[in-house]
Amino acid sequence: MIIESNGITIERLREKDIELVRKWRNSQFVKQYMNYRETITPEMQKEWFASVDNFNNFYFIISYKNKKVGLGNIKNVDWDKMEGEAGIFVTKQKFIGTILPVVGSLTLSDIVFKILRLNRLVAQIRQDNPRSRKLSLLMGSKIADKQEGKESQLYYLTRDDFYKATKKFFMLMIPMGFSRGKMSISFDEYDFDTGFADKFISLLETSELIFERVEKDGRVIFYEDME
Repeated sequence: MIIESNGITIERLREKDIELVRKWRNSQFVKQYMNYRETITPEMQKEWFASVDNFNNFYFIISYKNKKVGLGNIKNVDWDKMEGEAGIFVTKQKFIGTILPVVGSLTLSDIVFKILRLNRLVAQIRQDNPRSRKLSLLMGSKIADKQEGKESQLYYLTRDDFYKATKKFFMLMIPMGFSRGKMSISFDEYDFDTGFADKFISLLETSELIFERVEKDGRVIFYEDME
């Protein structure tokens, strides 16, 4: 599955990319912001991927201008409580302090609330990661009770708080060089063979957004109808 929105592309993580993600995750730049900081082996990475390659975990490679720049996720989705845990990282220092992490977070959260229709996201953020804590608060998140002194602190974000806090960010995208317009979501044969596509399409059909279905070059593509 590939989603294009807000000038970036997010692609469902496949086994072909897990070695790239492992290298990112083991880099000192990324590892310093994570709770788990041990070296991840190829075998560990394969075992991890097998455990998350399902409809309760959504991991996406984030690309901008045809370059892979990070990883975003909504994991451990509880479909009864309609909530999940969010996370995102960029791969290089040069992206820190730019609007790219903001656009990535906006896009993923928009999908969570409008298509997955979750009620709440939670996130575990290290106390020594001030940029992520600041971004989370700017997105409308609130810190949970009794988090003082904890190395990793729990934040939560509701749909209403997200859209109240981020209206200004969506308006700033075009002046900052990121397009706003139709979202497109495409599925290939693998998505259908694994049952992922059918489940996601059922969510599209009941989402608050309206999509037009097109079949092209062996893919099924849903284009957001903006009219």
